[in-house]
Amino acid sequence: MNYKILAVHMTYENNKLTSIAVLWISSVPLNRVRASYATTGVNSGYFFLRGNENPTMDEIQRVAGMGMNLPDNLKKKYFPGKRNWER
Repeated sequence: MNYKILAVHMTYENNKLTSIAVLWISSVPLNRVRASYATTGVNSGYFFLRGNENPTMDEIQRVAGMGMNLPDNLKKKYFPGKRNWER
């Protein structure tokens, strides 16, 4: 499935990618959005990052579809502003 990605937030530590958060449209008619994320840890939902410095669009799509739900405090930090959140 191809998700409509609105924004991506990547976190690096010591020049190594440690997490990716993705804001994407989940309900097209209602324009509701969701945010998913993945880390380099194996407890990162159905998909975890391999630590590539330049993730591909395929990896970003997998984060949207198979990543964990981004916690509310990180939604506000990474994707500020009023949003029509689905969850």
